[in-house]
Amino acid sequence: MGARGGILVAGGTGLIGANTARRLAGLGADVTGTRHASARPEFAALPKFDFTNFEDCLEATRGRDGLVISAAISHGAAENKANPTGATLPNLRIMAGLLEAAARNRVRKVVLLSSSTVYQPAAHPIREDELDLNQPVHAAYRSVGNLYRYLEQLAAGYGEIYGLSAYILRPTSVYGPYDSFDPQKSNVLPALIRRACAGEDPFMVWGSPDVVRDFVYVADVADAIAACLLTDDVPPATPVNLCSGAPVTIGQAVAAVLAACGRSPEVVFDADKPTTIPYRAVDGGRRNRYFHGSPVTPLPEGLRQTIEWYLADLNKE
Repeated sequence: MGARGGILVAGGTGLIGANTARRLAGLGADVTGTRHASARPEFAALPKFDFTNFEDCLEATRGRDGLVISAAISHGAAENKANPTGATLPNLRIMAGLLEAAARNRVRKVVLLSSSTVYQPAAHPIREDELDLNQPVHAAYRSVGNLYRYLEQLAAGYGEIYGLSAYILRPTSVYGPYDSFDPQKSNVLPALIRRACAGEDPFMVWGSPDVVRDFVYVADVADAIAACLLTDDVPPATPVNLCSGAPVTIGQAVAAVLAACGRSPEVVFDADKPTTIPYRAVDGGRRNRYFHGSPVTPLPEGLRQTIEWYLADLNKE
């Protein structure tokens, strides 16, 4: 990219942001991450911004050549159940504010991390062009899915009006180092990892073991973001699914986590407990085409690296 002011990774301390900033730096890019509330000493030197404040959006993006919008308020299943719309307003302020600021400051390339929750329910790996805005998202994703549907349209509109090159990536369930392992905020894989490493036995799992998900390792997401910013191989405003391409059942995911942790407890699935959509997976054909079939990290290897990081991080406390 050009030398105006490098790339800003908004939300540079979170799962996707921290890994993306490291990947871009490793490729020789001039990159700056931002922090908001992270207490990690390793991020203390990063510039601090509150992107729910539009003035901070303007200041952070001024003079930048590229922007990664990975700043977001993230809730786990427990928080989402208690307050299903709690993250909607702050995330709208953050992402819409950063898009508007990028347009005003003439940032050349912007990557919007959208979500596979934008899709209507489907019983097969769904393609990008199968998104039907006349069909509702699954009820469990009503807030987040509709938010990202709007943000994708907004990003495309900034491209049409201002010539902003906006790249729209739709990851499935992302996991890896710098994920949240907080019991109130963690998603399924970090929650399973935390409990498995703690030696829980019996190992209770909510819902059916037959629920299907596609888990994508965060390094693969970071590679895709870097390709959008550092090459011209991906057309702007063309949504791209980011996935492993190897969906698994929750039963298989539990077995993989326990194997990676070296544990063999009694596993009990409580089918009376609530679960969300029974099948959620996306088609990876467009990803393979635009990113030249770059390899994806198999679940066992991604889990091994994630658990290694998690245990090392625990030992720092």
